[in-house]
Amino acid sequence: MRKLNVLAVVLFVASLVAVFMLNTPTTRRIQERVLAVFAPFVHSSAAVGDAVEAVSAPGMDSVELAERNEQLRMEVQRLRIIAQKYNQLVDENGQLRKVLEFKGASPFKMTAARVVKRSSTTWWNTLLIDKGSLDGIGTDSPVITEQGLVGKTGKLAPHMAEVILLTDEMCRVSAKVEGTLEQGILAGERAGLDMVPNLHLRFLSRNAPINAGANVYSSGDGGVFPANLLLGRVIRFQNRDISGEALVKPAVDFSALDHVFVIEMQEILQ
Repeated sequence: MRKLNVLAVVLFVASLVAVFMLNTPTTRRIQERVLAVFAPFVHSSAAVGDAVEAVSAPGMDSVELAERNEQLRMEVQRLRIIAQKYNQLVDENGQLRKVLEFKGASPFKMTAARVVKRSSTTWWNTLLIDKGSLDGIGTDSPVITEQGLVGKTGKLAPHMAEVILLTDEMCRVSAKVEGTLEQGILAGERAGLDMVPNLHLRFLSRNAPINAGANVYSSGDGGVFPANLLLGRVIRFQNRDISGEALVKPAVDFSALDHVFVIEMQEILQ
């Protein structure tokens, strides 16, 4: 660099320093303009400095980080358990509310009972409830839910009773088909554990005008079951050798029975 250029740079720097050193209105305006020009660069350098400082700061120890993650994992599990318990309570509350509403609206005098035991070998045949002879339960009393007929009581203990399910072939109900004059005997069938047994409505008239989807109700004949309890819906009708027969799907979901009602038939017969 030439001496003349060096001298010019020195003079420019000296004048610039003099401008920032002076304290006059003119120099203050010059100072403000110079700062405005360099402000973006100052902010950028400050941001970069903060980022570098954050990166260069010592991080969390790996052992401490692992302990923190374990604490968070345990807290998540605890909250999940609480949420699951809450949902269970909500479901139980809803079930009990439906039980009370159904009992209040029913025309029958009934005793509410809870299903306490089911055996895999007799899943579609019987179950046990937590009410018995000392609770006012009698033998051959109809057992129902809001869906329809479940079956009837069998053997009794002081505070426990066997319920013979409608899907058992030994539980027979006098039944009628909705929209027709047809009546017959409805009974269950023997079936494997992995399938829901259908019901068979036998002794119907040949060529009876029975359509799929028609409701099947108890007729009230025989004195065991009151009339107009929903039993199921017709799947199909077919002619046999001397009579007609309807295959019926049960109205009750027998795989999910928690609460049932036992009807006091003595009150109905009086």
